[in-house]
Amino acid sequence: MSSTNRGTQRNADDYYVTPHWLIEDFLAAFSENCRFNFDEQTYPRILDPSAGGCEQYPMSYPTVLEKHGFTIVDSWDIREDSRALIRGCDFLKTNPTPNYHDVIITNPPFNVAQAFTEHALEMVPNGGLVIMLQRLNWLGSQKRKPMWQNLPLAAVYVHSKRPGFDPQKPSKTDSTEYAHFVFCKGYELAPELFVI
Repeated sequence: MSSTNRGTQRNADDYYVTPHWLIEDFLAAFSENCRFNFDEQTYPRILDPSAGGCEQYPMSYPTVLEKHGFTIVDSWDIREDSRALIRGCDFLKTNPTPNYHDVIITNPPFNVAQAFTEHALEMVPNGGLVIMLQRLNWLGSQKRKPMWQNLPLAAVYVHSKRPGFDPQKPSKTDSTEYAHFVFCKGYELAPELFVI
């Protein structure tokens, strides 16, 4: 997802390459500041349901997570040309085994981010994590107010550096700020805010 050139030409299937440094920064801050032990022993099975990747670029989250020692990182994508293990898979139409994945982490298309989050929360066990990279302004809008009153948001990790989603133009950043939103199924405490 990218907000640059909104209303003009967008990438097919809303595919944008998530920069690895952005994920690295999040993982470092999350491991240091969160209430959760984010490691392979606590969360052994991870899913990225919109994993991306293409002929030119590797999948972002699976690549970085595997580098950090997570060995079971499943990858799905709706695109047939993705590098995901399961391609042509519409996440919102799946009915996989509940409680199999401990963490679902992704950069979903903005227009279905709420549906992605709700579906992911149905899939993880109690205490499981759902982590979504979204524009910071996802917090706004009257339409999404009920969502924020009901979903178990545990933390928001705001990236102080704006990312770019075009690897061919690494110095071109997006037009808005981004954050990793961390949801925890069954979480009842107030959410925490961190700036990376």
